[in-house]
Amino acid sequence: MIYSFGAKNFCSFKEGMNISFELNAKVPKNVSQGRKASTVLGIKGANASGKTGVLKALSFISSFASHSFNNADEDPIRLISFFNNSKPSEFYIDFEINGIRYIYELKVTNKEVLREALYKKISRRSLIFERIKNVVIKKTSALEEIELIQLRSNASLISTATRYKLSKPNDDLLNAFIFFTLFQGNVYSIGVLGDTYYSLERASKFYKEHPEALNFAKTIIQKCDLGISDIKILERSTPTNEKEFFPIFLHDTEAITDEKNWLTSHSESSGTIALYSKLYLYWNMLRGGGVLVMDEFDVHCHPMLLPHLIELFIDPETNKTNAQFIFTAHSTDIIDFLGKYRVVLVNKDKSESFCYRLDEIPGDLVRNDRPIAPLYRDGKIGGVPRYGE
Repeated sequence: MIYSFGAKNFCSFKEGMNISFELNAKVPKNVSQGRKASTVLGIKGANASGKTGVLKALSFISSFASHSFNNADEDPIRLISFFNNSKPSEFYIDFEINGIRYIYELKVTNKEVLREALYKKISRRSLIFERIKNVVIKKTSALEEIELIQLRSNASLISTATRYKLSKPNDDLLNAFIFFTLFQGNVYSIGVLGDTYYSLERASKFYKEHPEALNFAKTIIQKCDLGISDIKILERSTPTNEKEFFPIFLHDTEAITDEKNWLTSHSESSGTIALYSKLYLYWNMLRGGGVLVMDEFDVHCHPMLLPHLIELFIDPETNKTNAQFIFTAHSTDIIDFLGKYRVVLVNKDKSESFCYRLDEIPGDLVRNDRPIAPLYRDGKIGGVPRYGE
């Protein structure tokens, strides 16, 4: 579970961002539901304000910490600094896994790691390791075997250490590695995956292999009142004799014929297909835990459906793993559903982005017991386009 994360000199955030999921004692119990950190966080702002940059920062941290060892020696580190300047970019993330809280810090350029550190927070913050360039300058006694690891300039120590067969594997490094692998979504460090990545075929193959996921998708699609009462996954052979899976949808109608009214995806709306193609991500995350990162998750979705998808992560009954969902959305009404403790607004001034959670706005302008969306539309709390300026 993430408590907070941040970045500096990354994308349009020159001076930095700090994104907090943390919920203190002042947060109403009907919002926190006993959790120390929110399981949902919505990022709002005008077009090109830097909303997606927030998600890219999180995706960069997770992918670099867990998968950077897979890069070739000569590969650059894939990050976007502020207007591609040559200064280092800095990142941090405060998170918990297996009941232990950690802080991971990283300072990098496109060419090399300048600093990397991992801390454990129990009664106080204690250092597990600190790396300066390719030298580990500090470490706990349990990490003596790190001396045997050959570090690379473009790979994290966490990603590297897990690839070595150490005689005494370190629990803290393993915890961090596992945490950073539990990220899914449509955002990566320098871009956003298009709808074609989460294709009908990819989803159908997953549903065929995981019937529980298909039942999950059916239930939600049926609740959308789309007239669909059942979904089946069929298979066919491609010209290269490979298996290919595709869905058919049963519609309830008062047709004169006795034939069942099954339709292929070509006869369904783009909204139905978009929902079908991504619902397995929600099921997978809720089942196993982790962090779902989605840019413009409400595209092709009716506004009335959005609260139902978000509620899956809020409700302890459907989210027993404390999975988290961080997203951007076009819908403004979603602000009222989330409330001030679960919305971050992103603004831009002279090409530089800055952000704040709504409960950080001083005074009583923003309250959790009255609509916030009208304030947003009127430009009283920021995050909206300023036309004509």
